[in-house]
Amino acid sequence: MLKRIIVTTILTLILFSSTGAFAQQSVSDVIGTTKGETVVTELDQKEALREQSFTNLLKLNLPTQTNNLTFVDPSEEKKGVQLEIDSKSFVSIKSPYTLPALSIGDHILKFKFVDNVGTTQLLEKTLIVLPRAPIISAPTITNSAVEVYGTGLANSDILLIISSGLNLSSKQATIDGEGKWSILFESGELVDGTYSLTGYVRKYGYASDPSESITFILGKGNTVISGTDSNSFSFKNVNLSTLGVFISDNPDIIALVAGFFVLGFLVSFLLSLIFRNTNEDEKIKTIRKDVVKPKVEGKELTLKEKVEHEEAKIMQ
Repeated sequence: MLKRIIVTTILTLILFSSTGAFAQQSVSDVIGTTKGETVVTELDQKEALREQSFTNLLKLNLPTQTNNLTFVDPSEEKKGVQLEIDSKSFVSIKSPYTLPALSIGDHILKFKFVDNVGTTQLLEKTLIVLPRAPIISAPTITNSAVEVYGTGLANSDILLIISSGLNLSSKQATIDGEGKWSILFESGELVDGTYSLTGYVRKYGYASDPSESITFILGKGNTVISGTDSNSFSFKNVNLSTLGVFISDNPDIIALVAGFFVLGFLVSFLLSLIFRNTNEDEKIKTIRKDVVKPKVEGKELTLKEKVEHEEAKIMQ
């Protein structure tokens, strides 16, 4: 009986220790990497290298922000390049080529061409068409509320991001069928300060590039300074009610103006020194001409001779 208990205890300890050892190992450590996975990885790497070499051979430029693509015909006999879009028929194209109007989303482009050794090759590329960036107009204020409006892709969403210093918030709206949208910030949502607006259009899960930013200053009396660039401003829009806010929110501009003032002062000081030295030189030359008399017969006159010469002139 005692032997049976001892044997059972030993087997139990061995079982628990083995379970702990296996728990620390991953499945890949236990079964290893399969041959099929290795083959797939190698094929993917070879396909990526092949695609890159064909892209370089064609010198293909496929931008996502424009409808134009450029390429070269690598064949010695210039047999041309053909393009197929989304499994439609191949058509001959010439560089630069303007793509047809494509819907938002992914599109498969296949290029058929003859390489530099005379072999027909096929290159497949994925083109992602993004929505165009929205246009934001200068905001307006009515009864202490700020309304932002603009245009964008019809029947899509507009995401408006408004920032002021370290504060960042966003609002979303739907662009109507005519491509118009508006977003209202009610009274109390925005305090006095400088704000920057940027917008994105989203459709089918794809977002556009950011729009051009709009900067405005909301100050006392609901005064708004609008601009088409966050780094631009106009002095004519600055008045007494917004001067303090403008100075506090634009220290770089104030430093720039002060720098120009100091530079102008230094230039004026240097010019005054130059002109003063020139005038002094002219005066010295005049005095020397009046004091120093010409030599007579190659000799320098003595003081006695100068006096006699002056007396002779008086007597004459």
